[in-house]
Amino acid sequence: MMKKLMFFVLVVAVMAGSALAGPVEPYRLAFITSSNPNGAVSSDIADYNSYVQSLANAVPALNGITFNCIGSTADVDARDNTGTNPNVSVGVPIYLVDGTTLVANDNADLWDGAIANAISQTETGGSPSPHGWAFTGTFSDGTAIEMGVESQGGPLGTDGEVSQCKAGDGAGWIYAQYYLNDPAATVNNVYALSEVIPEPATMCLLGLGGLTLLRRRCNG
Repeated sequence: MMKKLMFFVLVVAVMAGSALAGPVEPYRLAFITSSNPNGAVSSDIADYNSYVQSLANAVPALNGITFNCIGSTADVDARDNTGTNPNVSVGVPIYLVDGTTLVANDNADLWDGAIANAISQTETGGSPSPHGWAFTGTFSDGTAIEMGVESQGGPLGTDGEVSQCKAGDGAGWIYAQYYLNDPAATVNNVYALSEVIPEPATMCLLGLGGLTLLRRRCNG
């Protein structure tokens, strides 16, 4: 049996001397990558999934959790790549990697045109560099941008015109405009979403605002 990472999230507000409980149910974690793929243009969603997974694996608290890119290629819709298609399943709450900031209540909420809070934290909990723009190739309903449609751009892997978003909580969180210059794999960051985490995790706010994820593994 594969081991599953079990979480119970607890944020300790050191300055206030109080604690806030995080998710106590199955949930997912989302982040915007701290860098961009910086490679050749790829139309294979597996390449983007591999990229976000490599960043997650470099963070001890996320290592062992499967992450996929919240992005669409010509062949795969973002909502299917992340298992968040509301026509297939209800889904679970989605949080930033701090474990307390809600992104969406479920799959339908994720793809209804707006999210509760911007996906503005990187895999380490920091701010994205150099900016909060991300390539997605995706409409607000989670489906891929159709290639060749004027003023829409295209899905990930389109050379030259790729749909992108500005990290925010409005409709532009997943689709804001298209990029006319460099292709997807060389310019902007991308979004990542975890698999469903079936058990709680522990996260403590230590020192002067540093977040430390404490984890334990058990046989799943």
